[in-house]
Amino acid sequence: MTQAQRFRTRLSLHWILLGSVLLVATALRLYKIDAQSLWYDEGNSARIAERTLALIIAGAAGDIHPPLYYIVLKYWRAVFGASEAGLRSLSAACGVLTVGLAYLAGRDLFNRRVGLGAAFLLAVAPFAVYYGQEARMYAPLALCAAASTWALIRLALDRAQLESGLWQWSMALVYIAATAAGLWTQFAYPFVMLAQGLAMLLLTLSRARISPRVFVVKTLAVYALTSLVAMALFAPWVPIAIRQITGWGVAPQHFVLSDALLDALRTLVVGRTLPLDQAAVPLILVGALLSVGLAFDRARFGQADESRRAGEVPFVRPLAVVILAFLPLGLLFVFGLYRDAYLKVLLVCVLPICLLTARGMEIIGDWAGTRFRRSPVDIRAGVLSALALGLSATWVPSLNNLYNNPSYARDDYRAIQRLIASDARPDDAIIFVAPNQWEVFTYYQKDDHNLFPLGYKPQDYAQAVKPLETIAASHTRLFVLYFAERDADPDGWYEQWLNSNTNKAHEQWIGNIRLAVYASGVRNPVPWIDHDSQITFGPSIHLDNLMTNLSHVHVGDVLPINLIWHSDVTLQRRYKVFIHVGPDDGPPVAQNDGEPVGGIRPTPTWNINETLTDRRGVWIRGGKAGDALGVYVGIYDAETAQRLPIFRRGQAIGDRLKIGVATLLP
Repeated sequence: MTQAQRFRTRLSLHWILLGSVLLVATALRLYKIDAQSLWYDEGNSARIAERTLALIIAGAAGDIHPPLYYIVLKYWRAVFGASEAGLRSLSAACGVLTVGLAYLAGRDLFNRRVGLGAAFLLAVAPFAVYYGQEARMYAPLALCAAASTWALIRLALDRAQLESGLWQWSMALVYIAATAAGLWTQFAYPFVMLAQGLAMLLLTLSRARISPRVFVVKTLAVYALTSLVAMALFAPWVPIAIRQITGWGVAPQHFVLSDALLDALRTLVVGRTLPLDQAAVPLILVGALLSVGLAFDRARFGQADESRRAGEVPFVRPLAVVILAFLPLGLLFVFGLYRDAYLKVLLVCVLPICLLTARGMEIIGDWAGTRFRRSPVDIRAGVLSALALGLSATWVPSLNNLYNNPSYARDDYRAIQRLIASDARPDDAIIFVAPNQWEVFTYYQKDDHNLFPLGYKPQDYAQAVKPLETIAASHTRLFVLYFAERDADPDGWYEQWLNSNTNKAHEQWIGNIRLAVYASGVRNPVPWIDHDSQITFGPSIHLDNLMTNLSHVHVGDVLPINLIWHSDVTLQRRYKVFIHVGPDDGPPVAQNDGEPVGGIRPTPTWNINETLTDRRGVWIRGGKAGDALGVYVGIYDAETAQRLPIFRRGQAIGDRLKIGVATLLP
């Protein structure tokens, strides 16, 4: 085989490998892409994309994101559909294109091997795969960053092409388009531009001693001009952007810098679906490869290092990659923007991390090649491949969690809607204690007649609870979805009113959403039952009376029970109250457990002889029509789970009090 034939064979194999990498990237981003529900922000994307262009722009002006992503999604959904998979496939496509650009950037900055290695690493990187399956603007943001970075690399380093005006301006147009699109996609994009500017300056000046000054000046002038043009294209939105950014009142997150940095690095390397204690191996491995990629050049191992071959200052190219990888992270801290929810903007850092990691792999391969010069196989390629596969193997648990572990699933509004719809009644009300929940919920429930979003950050208690009073006056069951409560209702006024005026029957966490169910008592008044007032739980908690109505209880009803308590001593321990509904000799079919008054009045906060009304409800989701079920009340120690003994006139009667029997109706 001639040398030319061997070259063509290697080149063909190279393109086959690149095609395989792109197929892997596509497969990982499409696998189970619709398995999870749309979550809070994705629902917002889905509903905004349904609007006209004018309404999309108007809606974006009232949000915190520019409108480009929503406009593109509008036309994308027209072709690929409005299903979860259809909406998310835009991000998947952007993710695959970014993998292709990782190859181009690695090839033009270093060589084909590094480009191929970087593309493979980005194809399987958990952080990139995660946001390649989310109907939000972060995968498009990373694509814009990748395209503009590749264009700058060509402008800064390819002198031969720079002499051709057509090529120069074609790359300039790529940079302008990608940068303008990035600005119109996400307000974090200026961090990318700052990193690119510093990297561009380093790359260009490093060639000053080998290029005529005119080319250096011309390159920097083209960069400055194209940046100004890109920013000018974004200028119409600048006044809105300033208002949005300065008016976005989100409380800062307090953190320990070392812990926050470690968490951010963990996110970049293994994504959000692997706990820190399981991320040590990939973190150490990536850190070591990054260090090798930065600290060594290939000339040390008998290979032609790209920068030395071009006559540049050594190590400038890897240093430029470090800037692209970590300056946006540093700026997040410098501007006080570190917050768990904002780490996703660092998706733009994953590609340069993959570039430098792949370079470290290649340098180790060069070292191995010098040790086994007479090997009949390409040791360098084998070592690079082994390291890439070994690193990707450490990412398998993170990807497995993404696909299969419900603990890491997105907030499941689909399941919540199905849960409520499984026993829907005309007089149910579904209340959202956070903005934009209405949008994602109506993606799954098109009829919004019983959906009530509450005001964001209420400023006055009396005004805040007026909508709740109106809703409770005309609806029997209230399903309340709490999300981001610290931001949405900082003083907790909504929940305070509900706990004091309705009967809380159920509460569960579904991801980051807390679903609570209340009975308003509209159709089920709770008249007094003349009950023995000399009942004591433990030595000092007295049940003065209770209100309930055990007649006309249907399956699916919320049975309201109001308990009137007082204690004649100061209580030191925290106790929980339980209500069980079920047969005398079997497990309950429904129950309610929790601290008094919806958890806002734990027993140590009770004043001596203070009378408290503890409103509770039991959601009868079990049993069948005709069942006669006992209703029991008890108290237990929150720490030990030990039930308190119950006394009637000083005589022990067990550890739960039967207050009646409810016969379930159809």
